[in-house]
Amino acid sequence: MPDTFSALEANLAQAIAQNRVAHSYLFLGPEGVGKFQFALKFAQALVCAREKFPPCQECRECRQIQSRTHPDLHILEVLEGEKQIKIDEVREFQKQLSFKPFQARRKVGIIKEAESLTIQAMNSLLKLLEEPLPDTVLILTCGNRSRLLATVVSRCQILRFPPVKKELLVEILLKEQRIPLEKARVVANYAEGSLEKIDELVPLMEQRRKFFENWLVARSENPVQGFEFVQSQSFIKNLPVYLDFFINWHRDLLRIKFNEDPEFNPDFELGLKTEASRLTIAQIISRLDILLKLEEEMISFNLNPSSVGEQIFFEMR
Repeated sequence: MPDTFSALEANLAQAIAQNRVAHSYLFLGPEGVGKFQFALKFAQALVCAREKFPPCQECRECRQIQSRTHPDLHILEVLEGEKQIKIDEVREFQKQLSFKPFQARRKVGIIKEAESLTIQAMNSLLKLLEEPLPDTVLILTCGNRSRLLATVVSRCQILRFPPVKKELLVEILLKEQRIPLEKARVVANYAEGSLEKIDELVPLMEQRRKFFENWLVARSENPVQGFEFVQSQSFIKNLPVYLDFFINWHRDLLRIKFNEDPEFNPDFELGLKTEASRLTIAQIISRLDILLKLEEEMISFNLNPSSVGEQIFFEMR
């Protein structure tokens, strides 16, 4: 757990020591910073034999929480193959929490990625938040507060999780992944403060290099090859990743226009400067808006990846 969470740990340690644990918490912060793992650690402390934070992580209660097998721990998350948490799942979750603790002195309910709740599910959850159950602590993790109902947010004690500092991400990459410093810096920039993302990004760095090289060459010298590239199975399969590459490429283009060094792609500075020289700031912003809208619509409306590839090709030419 990063040192950046030390203030949060102190906050919860004091709450447990003074027996002032809230009925409901909202762990708010960027995706992948470790909110869910921290929620499990807090759950351990709530049932630990030591009754302290941090928990001992050795007693039966702690081990069962970590393995997610504790009878008084209930976790609600998006089911495999689904994109949202539905009202029936919330009702079953509430039913499980309504029983008395089976083994520990408290029950703990964790809703992972609470922004995935449907509106109906959030409204159903309000009853639990407004009329908290005895001996029950509810923890919601969320990466996007704007997607939660204000009434849900207002009934929770909010703990804010900061992004992990780039320097710490680089240090972790050098120590655990043993990759070159330049590559570690690129990965840390793309991770944007997320511990989870660095594990996903490391194996994609070579793919990213080939992607930019293929895209730059194909678009400028062989448009047909460029179109075939965005229609390829490789592109479609990894579209969310490529879209992220595109977005950060255009963020770097803006930095170049304002005489700043590229943040995400310093190893492609020459290509960035070449492209920036033929575009206006307004054109770059327009492209960036299109890409960000596509990213949002892919999540919300399950767009056809092939049609997204076509739009990217024609809009970015």
